[in-house]
Amino acid sequence: MATLATAAGADEPKQVWVVNHGWHVGIAMARADVSPAAWPDIAEQAGDYIEVGWGDGDYYPAHDPSLGMGLRAALRSGSSVLHVAAFDAPPPAFFEDGPVAAVTLSSQGFEVLTRWIALYYARDAAGRPIAIAPGRYGDARFYLATGRYRITDNSNTWVVKGLHAAGCPLDVDTLTAGGVMRQVKRLEPGACR
Repeated sequence: MATLATAAGADEPKQVWVVNHGWHVGIAMARADVSPAAWPDIAEQAGDYIEVGWGDGDYYPAHDPSLGMGLRAALRSGSSVLHVAAFDAPPPAFFEDGPVAAVTLSSQGFEVLTRWIALYYARDAAGRPIAIAPGRYGDARFYLATGRYRITDNSNTWVVKGLHAAGCPLDVDTLTAGGVMRQVKRLEPGACR
């Protein structure tokens, strides 16, 4: 991914949440914090909060994925998708059955993160995101995405790379959801520039 430029000036910090779904993590944020100029496609869903994850184009949207699908995803994925879900409860309440960790970003780092996410939408000839399936919860959809999913470039590394681009000192080679959560929980206040 290319380096992203943001507008100069820092406002108040923004909070995001890393959500652990077991094998993979996603990242959630308040819709009101997102600039439509940074992530215009956020208007596709209705809700006060947005959670997004990235993964294999066949395995991730499958209702009952098989072991074979998981192996194909890890070793020879043919496509990738974004799962974008909107909901109204704050992420710690909405995902009360799974670990959720808060991360505070500078407003500039938050802008970088949202622009970074927007770059992952694959687009049709008119520049619109390509919805391919209904999502898993809330007002959600799967969208065709850019990037090639593989075992060393997976949903967990995707979240860490996004937070790293936003200024968080994280190891971008972290492959597991547990590893991501351990790193995020160890971040000191103000660690993300």
